[in-house]
Amino acid sequence: MKKYRVADAAAPYVQYDMIHLHTELPAYAEPRLQLLFGALRSSKQSRERSELFNLVTALVQLGMDTHDLIDTETGQRTEKQMRSRQLKILAGDYFSARFYQLLAAAGEVELIGLLSKAVADVNRLKITLYEKVQAATLTAEEYLSSRINLKSEMFLPFYRYFEEPLAEIWQELLHYVSRFEVIYEELKDSVTAGGFARSFAYWSLLGAISPAEEKSLLKQDNYEHLLEKHNIRRYLMDTLHTVYDAVHKLLESEHFTELKKELHHLMEEMALKVAKYSMKRVEAQ
Repeated sequence: MKKYRVADAAAPYVQYDMIHLHTELPAYAEPRLQLLFGALRSSKQSRERSELFNLVTALVQLGMDTHDLIDTETGQRTEKQMRSRQLKILAGDYFSARFYQLLAAAGEVELIGLLSKAVADVNRLKITLYEKVQAATLTAEEYLSSRINLKSEMFLPFYRYFEEPLAEIWQELLHYVSRFEVIYEELKDSVTAGGFARSFAYWSLLGAISPAEEKSLLKQDNYEHLLEKHNIRRYLMDTLHTVYDAVHKLLESEHFTELKKELHHLMEEMALKVAKYSMKRVEAQ
């Protein structure tokens, strides 16, 4: 089955020289978008609208993710930095507005309301997470749960467009794929001390190390020692494998034969990521 590429579908709405010359855009939410597209395609009532629904979700998610890249630090900026920041603001607003335009033109008023509410809910979750981070009242598991919720919130309302039993398991399936995304990102961010600030590794170590060790968190050698000492990478690698198995098990039901076919490429990519870190774990032993 040919893989659906959201980048190709969204290109007419995001490929502008001014944006790409002067700023960077975030990556698409590929795993979640592949999951959504496969679920829409496997559902009779939403199959004809699968490309439109997936496209508008990609655009509104890209808009929010672009806004998340905006530098909020105070201080002077170069002209290049100022232009990049301004374009991120404008681009994020533009991508978010296009979802409304596309759905309105197609007469999909219900989904406009659902996605608009989801955007508001995501922003509320971001504020809550920010406040906890600033107050340093966050556990590692709370941090992980918050990140998963931020990734899945925009996609939750689509259960309304699926038949049973997919509608019933949509939240669980979406949770696992979102969790997989988060864990994979956390594994990449845990490679260097500079990249781990405010990450799962950070909150895990902060809750486990002694006050004397806190000062060494951002020093590369000490940081790597602490990661190994407290088995942070091993935990993340094991969790990645467990989540993949959970998704695979959900799709094994005879009710989801069509969905499993639609998600073939997603499962292949997830398996490759699991294998990548499984190999690293073997090499480290």
